[in-house]
Amino acid sequence: MIAGGLLAFLVFSLYTAFSFGFTTIKVNRESVRADQILVQKLETLRMYDWSKVTTDYMPTNFTVTYATAGSQGVTYDGTITIADNPVAESYSNTLRQVTVAVSWDSGGALRNRSMTTFVSQNGIYTYKP
Repeated sequence: MIAGGLLAFLVFSLYTAFSFGFTTIKVNRESVRADQILVQKLETLRMYDWSKVTTDYMPTNFTVTYATAGSQGVTYDGTITIADNPVAESYSNTLRQVTVAVSWDSGGALRNRSMTTFVSQNGIYTYKP
């Protein structure tokens, strides 16, 4: 009887440990994918002409669905915000602050990520090696 109880406890503990491990891997995979989406949007933005950055050329909202084999996938809802530069230097009219944010539902919990950078009028787009 004691051996049976001990075996049941060990099997339950092992199942719980595996379940927790797989859940942790799933959440981390979703977070890494969110970071990849953010970096992709920011890197794309760096190559835009200045006139496209300062006008309403880019959509402010986007949706990305990421599905792996055997899963229903995760839908990431994102926003792109372009604001004036928060500094008062002489070059402030040639600089914009860009924030890209994504949110997604992960097992009933809403998760968020965001990245912020600056884009300059004379940035990488006009760079000539």
